Amino acid sequence: MTSRLFFGAVLGFLLRSAAGAQAPPPPVNLPVGGIVDRGIEVLVATARVSGAASDPAPTVTPRPSAISSLRPDGSSVDAIVAALYESVSHGPEYEPNWERMRGIFLPVGMLIPPKRPQEDIFTVLDVDGFQDRVRKNAAATKQKGEAPSGFFEREISRRQDCFGNVCQIFSTYESRHAPSDETPFVRGINSIQLVRDGRRWWIASVVWDTERTDNPIPPPYLPEKK
Repeated sequence: MTSRLFFGAVLGFLLRSAAGAQAPPPPVNLPVGGIVDRGIEVLVATARVSGAASDPAPTVTPRPSAISSLRPDGSSVDAIVAALYESVSHGPEYEPNWERMRGIFLPVGMLIPPKRPQEDIFTVLDVDGFQDRVRKNAAATKQKGEAPSGFFEREISRRQDCFGNVCQIFSTYESRHAPSDETPFVRGINSIQLVRDGRRWWIASVVWDTERTDNPIPPPYLPEKK
């Protein structure tokens, strides 16, 4: 009986020692930040706790789509107009942010570009159709052996009328191939129709025309001269 008690005590000591050697690491204090930042920290903290102490912490890079889907693009008129210009702008190696654009247009939202001289009627596009149009133009440019160019559009002036849950905006824009270009390669006016569902704003349609020699932008739609 004494021998059994002795060996039982030794075995219990060894088991307690082994368990102590594998004690879990102390809890990780997460910084208070935005939704995306906290989500990344939780992923990193979980990986650290579940892995061995000697393993390096993994690098977690959120997809751009995950970040854009958390932006309050429809929270205000200013926010959704800014999102429109940001989503369509891109460098020469990229395309517009189609996912973000789909997040600000109604499912039946329309984009109506200027009528081409060879066309009998206007072309009416949804975001998918606009995506196809941009990609076909890029493919045609590549087939000609020309290098792709960036597209950066920004608002320079705005006239806005809102009533209740509807807004009509005349947004004057400038387009450049690079943000650093001194002069734009084209200017025009976007006619933007917005609707609000009680929680957020949506783009119902965007119709635009470009400035030409025979179609100058009237002074009331340009920035005031200082």
